[in-house]
Amino acid sequence: MSKLTPYKKLVFQNIENALSDLNAEDKGRYYICNCPECSRHEAFMYKNNKHFIQCNRENHCGSRMMLEFHEKGDMSAYEQNIEKQYSNLTTEQQLSLDWSNRVFSYAKNYFKSEPLDNGYRGLSKQVTRRFVADLQHEDIVQHVFQKAEPLLGKDYSNNSWMYKRNLIFPLYGEDNTLDRVLLRSSIDENLDPKEIQLIFNPSKETRDFFMDIPRDAENVVVSESILDALSFREVDENVGIIALTGATKTRQVKEYMAEHKEQFADKHLLVAMDDDQAGWKATRDIVNTIEEARIGEDWVAFDYASGTKDANENLRQNRKEFAKIYNQISAHTKGKERGMNLEYEP
Repeated sequence: MSKLTPYKKLVFQNIENALSDLNAEDKGRYYICNCPECSRHEAFMYKNNKHFIQCNRENHCGSRMMLEFHEKGDMSAYEQNIEKQYSNLTTEQQLSLDWSNRVFSYAKNYFKSEPLDNGYRGLSKQVTRRFVADLQHEDIVQHVFQKAEPLLGKDYSNNSWMYKRNLIFPLYGEDNTLDRVLLRSSIDENLDPKEIQLIFNPSKETRDFFMDIPRDAENVVVSESILDALSFREVDENVGIIALTGATKTRQVKEYMAEHKEQFADKHLLVAMDDDQAGWKATRDIVNTIEEARIGEDWVAFDYASGTKDANENLRQNRKEFAKIYNQISAHTKGKERGMNLEYEP
């Protein structure tokens, strides 16, 4: 085994045998598989990196393994699907988008990251590493911008305001292709605004929200930002999350929830926008859709601890209290009437 890949190695005849043996379930851009170590159906393998599989049970297993194949196998059906998804892009743009997707996936899995691994904004390594890539150095970010120029229509590689943004939050569309990228910085946290977003797929109207809902999730949080949404993962590893990319960007989320209401049929919805005027407006906007379309079992507007205005701030200032508020509201939603705005009881 290579010294650069200190993981266990699994050998299969080809990729088709591996997917069959691991009971792989197609989830679009990745497969959910049986973990070869703990046997739970909670390991994931990205389609653009089929030589790597990782158990999602970080606190219980978290095993990482490399896959080796005796023969290449026939993945033409998958490749044809990618071509179909990228059909409205030029060849240069297709190559650029595929390259960007692979680089972000590789960075999440393999790049070391001091800020992410040591608790970025109160978020643990187990939570961040599935969803955030740290490109680490300005020269790497510059190289990414050079390669992405056909998609962005502009080369940001010489703009220090841009290439200092080393933290990458990829957003994927319903067709599971890379749509947008949110960028933040751990190199210079004084950059203003803190977060910006770029459209990486100019062929369509790109999705402007982030979503990750485990199959066994009982609660789904609708929050104003990805950092706020991931804060709830710190207190409930199975909570479903939907994150806006700004308080005014509710249209696509409302449309998706209304069109896929069956996905939320047995879920308890927690609406957790910022505690400010823009957040209150977004809450009313989303709640109106939830009520009109009868989405989910019930819904609750999340109340933060005194002195905090969003989930991430609440988590960082008092993790225990944040967890207590969440657990109390989660317990009370079950069996209650729709639309209860529960008060926190210390």
